Amino acid sequence: MFELSRSEFYKAIPLLENGHPHPEVQSILENNNPGWVFSDRADIPEAALVWSKGMKGHYLIGDETNEAFFSKLDEFVTTIIAPRMNELGINYFEVSGHNKKWDLNSLFASRKLQQPWDQIVYESSGFEAHTMNAPGNFRTVNLRSQEWKMFDYDNKGFVYDHINQFWETEEDFYEKGYGYAAIGNSEVVGVCYSSFVTKERHAVGIETLPQLHQKGVGSNLASLVVNDIVQNGYTCYWDCSRSNEASNKIALRLGFKQIHQYQCSGFSL
Repeated sequence: MFELSRSEFYKAIPLLENGHPHPEVQSILENNNPGWVFSDRADIPEAALVWSKGMKGHYLIGDETNEAFFSKLDEFVTTIIAPRMNELGINYFEVSGHNKKWDLNSLFASRKLQQPWDQIVYESSGFEAHTMNAPGNFRTVNLRSQEWKMFDYDNKGFVYDHINQFWETEEDFYEKGYGYAAIGNSEVVGVCYSSFVTKERHAVGIETLPQLHQKGVGSNLASLVVNDIVQNGYTCYWDCSRSNEASNKIALRLGFKQIHQYQCSGFSL
């Protein structure tokens, strides 16, 4: 097993053929978002394991029958991946394959895999130029604006925690991503933003404070971000668990169409 440097990530891009084009993976291979790439070969990879810093999860890409890769994968997780994850305070290995041919039960036969859960994927490339009104006493601020960068809002770290999880630097986000924060009484109460960026797609991340769930704040923020993404020529990508009813409802409310469904699983390290 070999770890590719960031300057070598492009070598793994051909492995994305014949599978679902996860922006969570593609954005890393295009050097837009941070992660790690481990492959069976250093020169011309045939199979690889990609770790996404933003998702804190792993993706298997390439040839699912490559014995040189999968015969060493479980031991590699134990000796190399687990210590790294533990250093980051992560004690769980989440994983999915970029197509249904990846047999996680066989790959990790010695592990106690969690019951798989479904992820639902939506896309929109024709979002109409409209926004949902901000509810109540809340207003929105564009994260690219000088107002956001200069004004010292309460709970501003709520936004930067998200940016720093998904992006290498805040400057990278401001250059490549779109986003809005919801403000109530000078306090940040929600954020929606480009979480992963490829040449063609922007994936969307969103979170509001728990006490504001189902208040319309998230829908308002998402409509602004999706509008910016699509109006600038990108496809908007929305990925959430089937069990996340609120996120699924927002996607459908904004006119997204379901295009894919896949499963994730994992185990304790």
